[in-house]
Amino acid sequence: MPKDSTATRSGILAAAVQTLRHGGIEEFTLDAVARRAGVVKGLVIYHFTTRDRLLRDAAAHIAELRTAAIEHVLSSNSGTAALDAGWKELHRQAEDGTARAWLSLCAAGLIDRSANNGGFEKTARDAVIDGCAAALATGVPLADVRDAYDALWLALLEVTEKQI
Repeated sequence: MPKDSTATRSGILAAAVQTLRHGGIEEFTLDAVARRAGVVKGLVIYHFTTRDRLLRDAAAHIAELRTAAIEHVLSSNSGTAALDAGWKELHRQAEDGTARAWLSLCAAGLIDRSANNGGFEKTARDAVIDGCAAALATGVPLADVRDAYDALWLALLEVTEKQI
């Protein structure tokens, strides 16, 4: 591909990621991506062939960016500073829409986070339960753990119900 073609493809992929961040899978269309990229729909199809291929490439890109950002802040810090840095990164991702896109993609089966290739919903439930168990075991006040538990379950239900 000529250099400008590579830049166009990269721009379309960036627009696809932004579309997912702002509207999730529900609003992810080739037309929406083309508008955001400032190109015609035919150019999106030329570079990615189908919506599914573009969606999978965008999912992989989001996964790479998200993992690299979290690993960077956690490996650059230690102890409670790592926890604080991890929280700030998660908050940043919630603000820019990455968290919403990530959960939507996981629930749709486009990103598999489980070690045993099980479903996203089961893996997320296990993470909620394990996280709350760790909080309780280390003395976090019961009311605080219950608030977090309820909020996490509600978020999980919202994400998984939208995908059904």
